[in-house]
Amino acid sequence: MRSNEPRPAVAAGLRPKPVGPRNSIDRLRYRNRLESIARLRAAVLALDDIDVARWDDTALTHDLDEISASLCAIDAQLTRVAEAVRARGFPITEPLAA
Repeated sequence: MRSNEPRPAVAAGLRPKPVGPRNSIDRLRYRNRLESIARLRAAVLALDDIDVARWDDTALTHDLDEISASLCAIDAQLTRVAEAVRARGFPITEPLAA
């Protein structure tokens, strides 16, 4: 390397500046948002695995109270999150089919 050529940042001991929020509180908030979205996606995937059509009537009847309570709790939480988004003026839209 010639003496008048700029040295690469890594060779000069400089690290590239991180992309994204600069202070630790902003990074924490950003990470929390990403984790929240990941939890929403995980909930969708967990519900995808449930196939009530394959349950026999006896099992469904036996667990109906617990199933109903869980479905109501899920509905309440989804409604809470959706209403919070709408209250800030953002629409909830269905993704376009591929």
